[in-house]
Amino acid sequence: MAYQYPIKDVKGLHSASFAEMRPDHFHSGVDIKTEGKIGKPIVAAEDGYISRVSHTPSGYGLALYVTHPKRGTMTVYGHLSRFIDGVESYVRDYRYQNRANSVDINFAPDKFPVKRGEIIGYSGNTGNSFGPHLHYELRNAEGTHTYNIVRKGVLRPKDDISPRLLRLHYIEVDTLDGVAVEAPVRSFSLTGKDGSYKVAGRISVGRVGYFVLECRDSQTGNATSRFGVYRVAMWVDSEPIFEYRMDGYAFSDTRLCNLVSHYAMQQGARCEVVRLARVAGAPERLYRKSVGRGAIRAAAGEERRVVVAVEDDCGNVSQLTFEVKGKADSELFTPVRDCVAVVAGAGRSVVVADRGVKAFVGNNTYYAPTFCRVERTENRPTIAGVVVLSDEYRVLDPAVPMQGRVTVSLDAQVPLELMTKCLVAVKNRRGNYTSAGGYYAGGGRAYLRTRRVGDMVVVADTVAPAVRPNWKEGATLTNAKRLTFNVSDNFAGVDNYNLWIDGEWKTLNYNPLQGVIYHTFDTPLAAGKKCNHKVRLQVVDGVGNITTFESGFYR
Repeated sequence: MAYQYPIKDVKGLHSASFAEMRPDHFHSGVDIKTEGKIGKPIVAAEDGYISRVSHTPSGYGLALYVTHPKRGTMTVYGHLSRFIDGVESYVRDYRYQNRANSVDINFAPDKFPVKRGEIIGYSGNTGNSFGPHLHYELRNAEGTHTYNIVRKGVLRPKDDISPRLLRLHYIEVDTLDGVAVEAPVRSFSLTGKDGSYKVAGRISVGRVGYFVLECRDSQTGNATSRFGVYRVAMWVDSEPIFEYRMDGYAFSDTRLCNLVSHYAMQQGARCEVVRLARVAGAPERLYRKSVGRGAIRAAAGEERRVVVAVEDDCGNVSQLTFEVKGKADSELFTPVRDCVAVVAGAGRSVVVADRGVKAFVGNNTYYAPTFCRVERTENRPTIAGVVVLSDEYRVLDPAVPMQGRVTVSLDAQVPLELMTKCLVAVKNRRGNYTSAGGYYAGGGRAYLRTRRVGDMVVVADTVAPAVRPNWKEGATLTNAKRLTFNVSDNFAGVDNYNLWIDGEWKTLNYNPLQGVIYHTFDTPLAAGKKCNHKVRLQVVDGVGNITTFESGFYR
C-alpha cells in the first residue's frame, strides 16, 4: 500500500524537488505548495510514532519526525506552524523547564503513537523558509539516509514536461605539479525544444577535458517553479561513459553536491549546473558509470559524437547531440607554473603564509590536490557599521569547494576596548562583506576556522541589535495571541534572546528571514488579568553587544 499523502486541502503542486543543488548541500526532500497559506492539516503518511520534534529558528523550523517500524522508514515534515495539541503542550512545558527557546527532543515509541492519516501538525513558514510550504522527506528508520520520494512512488506529481537544456560549457584540463588545472570555461548556446537539443557546428576540444550542462525542470501546471533533474547520462561514439542519478543519499554525503555540480558556476545559478564528469575526490557511489571519469578525450583532428540524456524524476527525458574535434597540438591549453603555489590534498597538511596571514590547511580540507595561496593586499576597505582593523587578506580560492575547514590567522592591531568585539568579515559573491565569525586571541592576531574563504578583513562590531515592538507602550492586548518585536542586527547577527514578563521567563520564537521575534501567550500571566504587565526583552548579537528593551502592556 502506498503512503498517505502528507497534507490536506492542497492542489499537490511542488516548489522544489529531491536532491536539487543547494549551497553546500543536496535538497533532502520535496517541497509541497500550500497556496501561500499557513495552517493546512499535516497527516501521518503511515502508522508509527512521533520519534522526534525540533523547534529552531533556522533549518526546518518546527519539524516532526515520524518513524514507521513496519516499513523500516521515517517521514519528516518541516516548516510547520504548530504541532498537534499533545505534542505542542509537551514541547511548551519542556521549553519552560529548560528555559530553552530552541529544542530538539526524541521520544520513545509509546509516547506519541500515530495512525496513518491522523493529523499530526499544521503547515507553516518557520525556519529557513521563504514562503509557506511543507518540506517532506522519506528516510531510513535511523534517519541517516534520505530517499528520492518521487522515484520511489511515494509522491506522484502530474508531469509530462521534459527537462529544459539551457547551456553547455567545455573545460580543458591539464596537470601541473600533480594538480589538475583547468582552462578558462568555453560556453555554447543550445538550440531545440520538446526534448531535442543540438549545438551548432563542432566543438574543438583538447586532449582531455569535460563538459558542464546547465539545465532545469518544470512540472505540468506548475510553470513558475524550477526543479532539479534526476539523471544525466552521456555517450561518446555510442559508448556509455557517464551516468549520474540520484535515488537517495546518506546525509554524510550532502556536501558532495559541490562536486556533482560545477561549484563556481552553481553559486547563484537558478538552474542545475551539472558536471558531466566524476572529478577527483568524487566517490564512485554517486555515479552509475564513469568510464575514464567521464572525461572527453580526443587526439588531434579526431572527430567524435556526443549524446547527453537528461531525465526528471517523473521519467521525462531530453537529449542533446553534438560533435567534437580534437585540437592541433599548437592550440592546446598549457597551464602556467606559479612558483609561489603550495599544493594541498588528501593525506597532506600545509601552512600557507604571507605578510600577516597564515592558513593552516588540514589533510581533509580539500577533496583533491589543489594550489593554496594567501596574500596581504595594501587595501583597507570601508565597511558600513563596523570598525575595520586590518588590511584585506586574500585567503585561498573561493571557487574551489572545501570538504573540511581551514584555520586562518590574521594580523590586526586592535585597541583594548574593541578586543571582545572582533570578528572576521569575508566578501561574498555579490562583493559585500558579511560576518564569518572568528575571534581576537590577543597578541595582534585574529583567528577563524571556516569553509568561507576569499577576501577577508578583521573588524569590530560595536553596535547592539535594534528592537522595535509591534505594539505601543501601555497597549491593551487582551485579544492578542502574540507579543511581537521586530529585531535586526547590523553585522554579527542575532545570537541569543530572552524574554521576561512580570519577572517570569517566557518562550520566544525567532524568524530570522522576517526579522521577527514573538511570544505566543501560552501560559497565564503571573500578575493576573487587566494589569500593567512589565516586559523585558534581551537580545544579544554574535560578539556580545546587548540590547535590553523594557515596556508594559495591559491584558
